[in-house]
Amino acid sequence: MVRRSPGCHALNGHLFGQVFIASTAVCFMAALLLRQRGLWFTVLMAALSLGIALIPTGRHELSVQRSFFGVLKLTDTGDPVIGPVRLMFHGTTLHGAQALSPERRCQPLTYYAPQTGIGQTVIGLQATHPKLRMGVVGLGVGSLARYTRAGDEIDFFEIDPLVVREATDPRHFTYTTTCARGAVRYVMGDARLTLSRLPPQQFDLLVVDAFSSDTVPAHLLTVEALRVYLARLKPDGVLLLHLSNRHLDLRDPVMSGLRAAGANSLTQHSRVHPVSFIAYAETQTVIASRSPAALSRFAADPRWVKRDPGPTRPWTDDYSNLIGPLLQGLRK
Repeated sequence: MVRRSPGCHALNGHLFGQVFIASTAVCFMAALLLRQRGLWFTVLMAALSLGIALIPTGRHELSVQRSFFGVLKLTDTGDPVIGPVRLMFHGTTLHGAQALSPERRCQPLTYYAPQTGIGQTVIGLQATHPKLRMGVVGLGVGSLARYTRAGDEIDFFEIDPLVVREATDPRHFTYTTTCARGAVRYVMGDARLTLSRLPPQQFDLLVVDAFSSDTVPAHLLTVEALRVYLARLKPDGVLLLHLSNRHLDLRDPVMSGLRAAGANSLTQHSRVHPVSFIAYAETQTVIASRSPAALSRFAADPRWVKRDPGPTRPWTDDYSNLIGPLLQGLRK
């Protein structure tokens, strides 16, 4: 559902980073000292590799399953802020996390915490909408269902049946069952196609959050796709795109595409929790609407800023370019 983005791929990044640095130093010294003794060098490297493999990570794998769309893994681990948590990985991408302790069970985490641009958007719109209808492209573990109130509705658009099965199994995750207060529905299939079949003006908020294992779903970010999303918004509706990515900064082509589609947009790069990205993760988001008034609440918040994409060419169904976003990502 999402991407391998700042934080999501680094659950034990600090530990692994220390191990990698130490291992590299040992290897370098061993290469110098034993470069003339091939047998002893080989023995030392084998022992070092075995030692690294046996380092405890604090994680417990619950299941590993494969679908047509990739490998889905459920893992339990501990977090210094949240305590015991359950994670869903799709390939190398963290799809979401849920606390296992009863007192934190329904707390939105990672990219969906209230401190992130995603959480801020939902809470901000709820302040002005007694009943909110949300559409979400990409289910993950269903974290956004936690925000629903009685009378709210949320439709998840998901392509992988295995993700739906695991995210809605209360033995694994309960955001969409116990935690949700509003109506929760699921629409299976490619979201661009399923959304295009809906009548216009359906949603107060439409969230696009459908990266997977660092794969950029270019067909979901083109001008043509953005027009489909904007057409499914109510006149004062808001489109939210979650663009966090480890390597790419996709804001310029997306915001250029929104401009071409006739929408105004703002962006936010929210920061990670100082101790735990499980509590809340570094998150890059763009919000957009064809109604300037719909964005006025966010425009008054200094966390949301305007960004001029300049001459960046928007992506279309006939054109996409990853070099520009890659270079932008290197500058972050």
